[in-house]
Amino acid sequence: MSTGSWIRRQRDRPIVEHERGAALAVVAAVAIAATLLLAFTAPGAPSPHAAADPRNGARPQQTPQAPSGSRVSVAPTGAAERAARVFLHGYLGYIYGHSRATGVKEATSALTRSLAGSVPRVSPSMRASHPRVVELHTAKAPAGLIGVTAVINDGGPVDYPIALLLERHGSRLLVSGLGGA
Repeated sequence: MSTGSWIRRQRDRPIVEHERGAALAVVAAVAIAATLLLAFTAPGAPSPHAAADPRNGARPQQTPQAPSGSRVSVAPTGAAERAARVFLHGYLGYIYGHSRATGVKEATSALTRSLAGSVPRVSPSMRASHPRVVELHTAKAPAGLIGVTAVINDGGPVDYPIALLLERHGSRLLVSGLGGA
């Protein structure tokens, strides 16, 4: 008796009553495992292990921090918050494929040139998303700079942070770097 004929006989035979419960449990376990696998590997969902280069459409994977390592959220000053929000409006539109790099305001000329020089590849699912700033926090920054971390939600299951570095240019604050760079 070959293996193929044994498999056909097993496949074609009726299921006996005591096997039905086990078959139902196996089908339910496979369905739950497939659902969880699809939920954790959905396109557009941030991967905790992905390289984070926001200029290529990937999301930064940095943890928001308040000054001195405390767990208290500290709101940025009015000027820093305004500059960060204006920058993020244009930047999020740019990395989600809704606008061009020229739409990014309140950024230094070096950062604007860098963004324009590396056009992000945007998936259709990401282009269909509409990101928004959920909250802003101050963050640690090198001397002479102001760190701000924005928490972003784009309709996905997880909010993600974008770290900004701001520097003073005359009477204005401009974003000079992303992701702590």
